[in-house]
Amino acid sequence: MGRTQLSPQRLSETKKTNIGRVIIFCEGKTEKYYFDYFAEIIKKNKYTDVEVILETANGNAQTVLNFANEFMNNEKNNQKFNTYGKYLAFDCDDPPDIQAVVLAATEYELLISNHLFETWLLMHFEDVEEKISKREIYRRLSSHLRSVYSKGHKGKTREIIQNGNIEKAIDNARALEKQYGAEGKSIFTNIKAMNPYTSVHKLIEQFMVEISEA
Repeated sequence: MGRTQLSPQRLSETKKTNIGRVIIFCEGKTEKYYFDYFAEIIKKNKYTDVEVILETANGNAQTVLNFANEFMNNEKNNQKFNTYGKYLAFDCDDPPDIQAVVLAATEYELLISNHLFETWLLMHFEDVEEKISKREIYRRLSSHLRSVYSKGHKGKTREIIQNGNIEKAIDNARALEKQYGAEGKSIFTNIKAMNPYTSVHKLIEQFMVEISEA
């Protein structure tokens, strides 16, 4: 699958985790389109199921958490997805008290980006080591794509996956995580100070292992 496969060396160095069945609740269309890309490939494996759910209120981190809780409290949904690994994907630009949302999401693995999911997308093309404005992130993505980047655009999201370097993005995210760890910072205490930051790579790397070994 080309860009979505790990290089042989990286594959041999990566500890494989059985993904099994997971459900991902997304704040926006961009996140959904991104995860859908991998889910469509992985669904061919009968032992793995990746469900990607979009929170349709177009809100923020708090609304997607509320939506996920309401979804899982539904008896029918709970029966179907209770044993699934549960993930939340959201930006850290809103609400102002984003730390409270992170602390409240105890039932989920967090796929969060500070301050935008596009921070993770930009890492597919370049190292992101310092805080960048939303406008500048969009400008740089447009430059790499050689066309105007549009948030929530399925084609642009897939173009980033296909033309960017996911392994590079993973390395960048890991380096930031290591740096913050050395500084004694954690998403559970210091998420506002951790900009740029993303944890999306943790699941994406496992998706790529799954695809590479198929």
